[in-house]
Amino acid sequence: MLINVIFLILFAGAWSFLAMLSWIVLSVPRRARGALWAAPFAWLGGVGGGAIVPLAGLDNQMGIGVSMIAALVCSAIACWLSFKVWDSFGLGARFAGLARRNR
Repeated sequence: MLINVIFLILFAGAWSFLAMLSWIVLSVPRRARGALWAAPFAWLGGVGGGAIVPLAGLDNQMGIGVSMIAALVCSAIACWLSFKVWDSFGLGARFAGLARRNR
């Protein structure tokens, strides 16, 4: 039981790392515009995409690799979609009032 919990924590950490890796790669060309908006969506997409593979029944050695790829792809898609929402609804202008003006 404890071994299963340890492995689940390690897998969630690996999925989170891959999710944030794709978030960084997609945020750099945008010069971090909307990056804080996209971070939770990328994380949820990565952990959800990675967790759906073992839940679907692929829980062997091949499933580990497929879950890592799924975490990377799902987080990239979720991050890209959140950036599209940021741009299409003009959320940068809406949240501009919350920024500090004087530095």
